[in-house]
Order: sequence, then structure tokens, then C-alpha cells
Amino acid sequence: MTPKTSKKVVKAYMAGNKSIPQIAVEFNVAKSSVSKWVNEYKEECLYTTSTTAESNEAKEISFLMKKIKRLLS
Repeated sequence: MTPKTSKKVVKAYMAGNKSIPQIAVEFNVAKSSVSKWVNEYKEECLYTTSTTAESNEAKEISFLMKKIKRLLS
């Protein structure tokens, strides 16, 4: 996949509605690829998709909360 498409996958994941397995099925890619792309592009996608600092902070909080939930489960 191209970096542009990989970033689209990451943005879909970061929207918070779906898990990595769900995103993998939706985009027909391996779960490991989604995980790799999330780790690779998460910061770039977080800060390039919003227009205000407040929305960036909200996205970062949401992303970190999801990460904490995954680590605790």
C-alpha cells in the first residue's frame, strides 16, 4: 500500500469507532499491518487532520485512552 493509503487506514482507526481487527477487515489488510501503520503514522495523522489545538488535544486524549484500555485488557 502507498503511504497515503496507509495513513487513511490510521485515520480510520484513530476515529475511535473500530478496533484494529475491524479496520483490517474493512481495508482487507493484515492486523499486523494496521498496528505497524498506527505506530508509524499516528502522530503525523493526529496533527495533520485537525485545525485547532483543542481538537488535536482531544484526539490525542482519545487515542491515549484507547491505548490504555488495550494495555489493561
